[in-house]
Amino acid sequence: MTTSSAESAQPTGWQIILEEPFRLFFPLGVFATLPGVWPWVSYHLGWADSYSGVRHGLLQIQGFEMAFAIGFLMTVLPRFLETDRTRLWELLVAWILCAGGVLALSFDDWDLGEGLFLGLAVHVIFFGLRRLFSRTDDPPPFFAFLPVGLLSAAGGAALILWPQVAFPRLGEALVEQGILLAFVLAMGSHLGPRLLYEHRGFPETTTPAAHRRLLILGLVGLALLASFPLEAAVHAGAGQLLRAVIVSGYLFGVLRVHRAPTRPWLHLHLLRLSFWSLCAGLWLAPLLPGATLAALHLSFIGGFGLMTMIIATRVVTGHCAAEQLWEGHHWQVITPVGLIALSVPVRLLADLVPQFYGEGLAAAGILWLAGVVLWGVIYIPKLGPAHITPD
Repeated sequence: MTTSSAESAQPTGWQIILEEPFRLFFPLGVFATLPGVWPWVSYHLGWADSYSGVRHGLLQIQGFEMAFAIGFLMTVLPRFLETDRTRLWELLVAWILCAGGVLALSFDDWDLGEGLFLGLAVHVIFFGLRRLFSRTDDPPPFFAFLPVGLLSAAGGAALILWPQVAFPRLGEALVEQGILLAFVLAMGSHLGPRLLYEHRGFPETTTPAAHRRLLILGLVGLALLASFPLEAAVHAGAGQLLRAVIVSGYLFGVLRVHRAPTRPWLHLHLLRLSFWSLCAGLWLAPLLPGATLAALHLSFIGGFGLMTMIIATRVVTGHCAAEQLWEGHHWQVITPVGLIALSVPVRLLADLVPQFYGEGLAAAGILWLAGVVLWGVIYIPKLGPAHITPD
């Protein structure tokens, strides 16, 4: 092979990004947490007169979490289904809708923000359907939870835009919990055992047993989805309890996350802790109704947030020629996720020491921002297409 032909075989920067859209979405997720958390910190430090709890929650889910989730899904869906990679227009539409929603919510334009998020959910649904219909391999069973997450996103955004008198908080619950719970059950089935216990290989997808498992997990996903209207319209504790049983039963009974990680690395123990924190928050809500807000933050920060940053770290180190950072105890991995993990007990202590409530919330927010921003400083430069791990 001549030098010129070898050079022509090298993928271009855009080809790499279309194969791995997380390179474009992960920086957006880091940016999105700033307007979501900083105004909240400023208020509790006495630097601002007010803040919006609704904006804080929606930005953290629709901006921070969804940017990481969509970047990951647009990367792995075509690979699992062995079909076409993300197209340029699909990538740009998704990124613009997500970024536009973050900006709209940052300036308190709720209707525009939720409208863009609804458009984003529908866009990702059709992205998945196009790949499902053109697939050359069947989806793995755990993919049954993905439609539940996307339906939670679309349905939740629609209910926020057009609230129903009978259950005014249903839309927020679907957005703030339904999306990520479904995504955790979907991708946690694959990533959790691989990262914690070094399980290799991919699940069987084409056998009758795999199809039966797909159907069963689909029914479990529908039960998870049904827990939200049950909570909103029938009995709050019953809906919360059903969610706790489903998620805990799957994570501990199927994934068996009670076991210690195979490797003694701190970030793997923190990943296992994130699964535990998610379940603990889900159980705390129905068992101690007065601690609902603390329970939500335990699930959000210690569960979703910590899990997101550790998995994102693994994605970047594994795909962007930084594998050496993942193996062992390196400050580039431990420090960002350690700051995020530390924000959890600080946030919980704020509820236990009410005379320092505002200061506790501010400290927790500062730790969170420090962890996410430091993660961005370390890893965003590695997301450029020049950094490639050989496949």
